[in-house]
Amino acid sequence: MIAQVVGILLIPVVTRIYSPESFGIAQLFLSIAAVLVVISPLSYHFVVMLPEKDEDSANVFVLSVICILSTSAIAGAVFIGFADWFGRIFEMPLIVDYLIWLPIFVAFSGLFAILNEWLSRKVRYGILSRGIVMNSVSTRVFQIGGGLIAPSPLGLILSSVAGLVVAVLFMLRGLQEDVGLLKSVTTKRMRKLAVRYREFALYGTTGNLANSMSWELPAFMLAYFFNPTVLGNYALAMMAVRLPMAMVGRSVDQVFYQKASEEKNLTGGVQTVVQEVHTRLIAVGIFPFVLFIILAGDLFTFVFGADWLTAGTYARILAPWLFAVFIFSPISSLFDVLERQRAYLFFEVVILCAWAVIFSIGGSFGNPALTLALFSIGGVLMWGAKSAYLIRESGAGYRGSVLSLTRHLLLSIIISLPLVLAVFLELPFHLLLGIAGITAVAYYLLIFFTDTLVRSEVIGMVQGLVRPEHIDWMKRLCLFR
Repeated sequence: MIAQVVGILLIPVVTRIYSPESFGIAQLFLSIAAVLVVISPLSYHFVVMLPEKDEDSANVFVLSVICILSTSAIAGAVFIGFADWFGRIFEMPLIVDYLIWLPIFVAFSGLFAILNEWLSRKVRYGILSRGIVMNSVSTRVFQIGGGLIAPSPLGLILSSVAGLVVAVLFMLRGLQEDVGLLKSVTTKRMRKLAVRYREFALYGTTGNLANSMSWELPAFMLAYFFNPTVLGNYALAMMAVRLPMAMVGRSVDQVFYQKASEEKNLTGGVQTVVQEVHTRLIAVGIFPFVLFIILAGDLFTFVFGADWLTAGTYARILAPWLFAVFIFSPISSLFDVLERQRAYLFFEVVILCAWAVIFSIGGSFGNPALTLALFSIGGVLMWGAKSAYLIRESGAGYRGSVLSLTRHLLLSIIISLPLVLAVFLELPFHLLLGIAGITAVAYYLLIFFTDTLVRSEVIGMVQGLVRPEHIDWMKRLCLFR
């Protein structure tokens, strides 16, 4: 997580090199690619974590790779062959010149996803985390280098491709210990496993497609109803909020999926791990979103430049929905752990239809801020419904989550009141940051001293980093009580 901060810190450099219009065109490319990426493995990569035998997982791994490469080749032929038609559909002719890179991006992005699942199963989080970091950092470095030579959408797109290539080549080193397992792969066993987990391919892929479309539909609709500049502001708003959120959320998701699968195989249930993860995500995650809502406008102009004030407004509007995503995303793997692919498909299709209606209504008014406000409200409701369903199916119960949300939301509002007053008084931004830092320290100290599980985890990490001779005086300060 610390290393990925480097990638995030480089975003302000990127935003001062590229225009909102370039961001908009690159975002449309990435949105098209994202939809194809979720189709490419036919959802078999989610199966890698589930079998008890490593030999079966290896067969599923190779099956997923075959699906990814085949889908990428087909998608490349279609999008390159009909590039002009797709340019007219999205009302953005400039995208045509960049679709040639689509099959390469889809192939390496799919390989990146399947390697994530395999390395998580083998508990090689060190290689996995370094691969994620290399993807993030190298993408930003390539973006800056390309922008200094000739800033254009191509620089943003090729940088994303290069970042994935670097990360995948590095993560392939993690397979060195598994050569024997990969030699056990047979066509017969792959066919048998493909049939055994066919609901992942049938319902899971359709659900993942609907999920990806629901994430990328805003980009398509904003491009259709508005212009590349509006889309570029939206893209930066999403990037600025989702990247820090994903640093924690993705890591928790990977560990949660492995632990939930393990607990289900051992005990037949997942109640304990769901209760622990969901309530703590609420406690840890809610305060930064409250601070962000208060400071978004000033923060964006200070960090990214004066041209991105509109992106700050969009980010503030989207923050409640993104918080709902943050607290739900890690437990969303329960759809796979509990094998509820049909329910997953139902939710994703409903959400996709809701987004289509919301953006059609908002777009008809010609007001992007209103459109995104409707989108954010709908997102909170839809993701809240998915979260409630999975909590019920896991047997964990709603009470802990509702109490945690209510308690920590009220606590966040109370602690952030000095910052609200400072914003009202229009104090200089550096003072606002100082006040925000003080309130954040106060909030997390309260969490540390009132939540025994959080405190024990933090203490465990600290004890692993601190020399034994320094622990005694820390115990005298009651930090290890």
